[in-house]
Amino acid sequence: MARRWSTGRQAIISEKDHIQVLSSVDKALLIIFAASFIIAILGLQFVSHYGLSIFLSAIIASAPLAIVGVGYCIIYHRKFVLALLLLLILAMLLLSVDINWILALSTISIGLIGMVALVAVFQKAIFYPVVASIEYLNIKSKLRPRDRLVSFLFSISGDLDTRNIEIDHNLSRASVPWREVWSTMGLSFMAGLFIWIYISMNPSWMSFDSFSNVPVYLFSLMLYIPLIVMPFSIFMSLNVRICTKYKDFRIYDGVRMTLYKMVVPILAAFIYVLLAVNNNGIQDVVYFILLSAFFNLIINVLACLIFYKRFEGPVINEIRSKWSVFRPISMTMVIEDENPMVRESVPDTPRRDMSDLGVMEFGDSKE
Repeated sequence: MARRWSTGRQAIISEKDHIQVLSSVDKALLIIFAASFIIAILGLQFVSHYGLSIFLSAIIASAPLAIVGVGYCIIYHRKFVLALLLLLILAMLLLSVDINWILALSTISIGLIGMVALVAVFQKAIFYPVVASIEYLNIKSKLRPRDRLVSFLFSISGDLDTRNIEIDHNLSRASVPWREVWSTMGLSFMAGLFIWIYISMNPSWMSFDSFSNVPVYLFSLMLYIPLIVMPFSIFMSLNVRICTKYKDFRIYDGVRMTLYKMVVPILAAFIYVLLAVNNNGIQDVVYFILLSAFFNLIINVLACLIFYKRFEGPVINEIRSKWSVFRPISMTMVIEDENPMVRESVPDTPRRDMSDLGVMEFGDSKE
């Protein structure tokens, strides 16, 4: 019997793992990005080997996101975005801007759209696999590598009953959710700045003239940083939580806690900064850090505003449409629920006549 129940439970878990939210267009965008990203890495190796222009490196680095952005605009008929890009290119040509700057700024501009579109695709791709993994995390006899990764990222403790996981499945946005915007923007900005300091101030990275033509190269690479943080915002938007008798554990709080822990080693970043000052001078390093913070802020502001204005609503609706498949009824429904109205809201819930339990009688005690 135990074997049969274990097999059945594993089948249910596997079925929930494979709840499909991605459309054929989403899958096509992922394939386009993966293929172009591999080609871009090879292209950057070629540029580095032959010592070509840093502008060419910036164009190649942002090209995968730009290709996704163009594909998204064409597929979803966002012709006004492409029209604005063409007007920008024409304006720069009329102002006699260097062709390298025109190419770099064009790929970065459309790459921002591609990056936000990929965030939406990533959210739909990770939501149900993550939630399905969390639901049975602490009752499985053996954890898969993915379960261990989810447990680490979302800070799930071993003594938490994760089975009763819920979302705000009736969520409806009437306007831009500014609280979520500021929260996502702040976390992404902080993580992005520290990640960039670790990369840019690393002595091996600074072995070549990294401060020359910094703005365009910096801006193109920073487009990728929100892809690390923003996909997790869907767990905040839908208020995904593990319900308990006491205080609910919010999934987004767990991943935010993990991200905070990952950027805590400020000492390493400070050492990198000191090494950079020793090699390049304090004025150049301060300028570089301020420029990094400025570009990081611009990218995060634009990415969050575009995402929450245009992308979040459709993503939420597609995820909500599958929730009834993932969770037909509440996991904690019992015969004597504290709130009888909950039972009334669940269709076809069996009703039991409590009188059939009988009455327990005790004989009179005799001295």
